[in-house]
Amino acid sequence: MKIKLLFLLITLFSIQVFSQSDYILGSVTNESGDKLPYASIYNLRTDQVVTADKTGNFSIAAKLSDELRISRQGSERKMITLTQDSFSKSLDVKLTTIPVEIEEVKIAFKPTGILKKDVTRLNPPKKVVELNMAMNNYMTTPLNEVVPRASTPSAFKQPDFGAGQLDMMKLGKAIGGLLNKATSSPKTTANYSEKQEFYKRVKAVVDLGYYTDYGLDEYDFDIFLAYADEARGLSKNYRNNFNKVAIESQLKIAFAEYIKTHNFSKKQAES
Repeated sequence: MKIKLLFLLITLFSIQVFSQSDYILGSVTNESGDKLPYASIYNLRTDQVVTADKTGNFSIAAKLSDELRISRQGSERKMITLTQDSFSKSLDVKLTTIPVEIEEVKIAFKPTGILKKDVTRLNPPKKVVELNMAMNNYMTTPLNEVVPRASTPSAFKQPDFGAGQLDMMKLGKAIGGLLNKATSSPKTTANYSEKQEFYKRVKAVVDLGYYTDYGLDEYDFDIFLAYADEARGLSKNYRNNFNKVAIESQLKIAFAEYIKTHNFSKKQAES
């Protein structure tokens, strides 16, 4: 009886885990690793379509084994089946650029077959050759005149009382810079888990009302937060030294650029 009950609990837990939806975070690049903006990501199961932002980042709701179709003008379309690893790290998608055929170049010059006549058409005119030679000779010839220099005669120069003495202010700045460099730890790029923890902490302390007034919901703010992190290096600079005031300031600077290419007025009117 206990074995059957345990098996039933495990089955119900598995059904609940696999029935839940999650968000896939990823980016779209070309074969050289350059970010591709405004690519379309389509979930075949839910018919949901999202567009990557101008830095190539995107987020879409999905489940295990869903199929995503990623497409962009000028690139070959790609299909991806989601696995368990797709939910534990960033989904990096590389699109192959479609080669563009170049129109045939037609040469206007038609040789006659007579060498002396054809060579005269290829060579520049005689006057042009003479002018180029004269300009080259002029540029390579040294100057004959002495170039005047604006300087104060030695009889009128003021004595330099600081000559040979140590500048204590510069010395203090140099020592302070060395101490700061020795005590501060180098900033490194955050991995996927560190970024997710940093995003949760930002959403917990930042006033989201400033962004909801523009029509952003929680999903839209997640996309913007990933964009701001990419543009301003938030997780790299503040995940180990969290500064609420500095983060809010950097977010507002990034948001001023973000709303130039994203319009939430329609969503705000509907809500």
